[in-house]
Amino acid sequence: MQPQTRKQMIQKIHIGKGMLKMTDDQYKRFLLDTVDKHSCTVMTDAELMQVLRAIKAKGVVFSAKNAPKRPAPRADKAKYLAKITALLTEYSLPLSYADSMAKKAFGIDFVHWLEVWQLKKVVQMLAVYDRRKHKAKN
Repeated sequence: MQPQTRKQMIQKIHIGKGMLKMTDDQYKRFLLDTVDKHSCTVMTDAELMQVLRAIKAKGVVFSAKNAPKRPAPRADKAKYLAKITALLTEYSLPLSYADSMAKKAFGIDFVHWLEVWQLKKVVQMLAVYDRRKHKAKN
């Protein structure tokens, strides 16, 4: 677990209480059963961590709602990236396969960083791979 301040741990515990839909009596009983204390304010940091672990054991998953999302590619790139993804999934290839093609052909680490003309070339390379697979089947 990453280091957290006391205030953050208490906030997470209260968020977990809400996610588990605990009443105040159930919450206090849970705290008493877990660390033998009735309130988070009287707990040590170690006890707060113990309560957090117990809440996570009950199935609570904390996720950041304000986490930055990956920016969407430009519209002209999106159709080529979709085509590349479709060709990769057709043959159960990972995205790293296209990344390695981009690295070998253009010296760019990730296929998402390529320009449109480079994406067209990757689609052509995957089409050649597709034709070779069809020849091998027949």
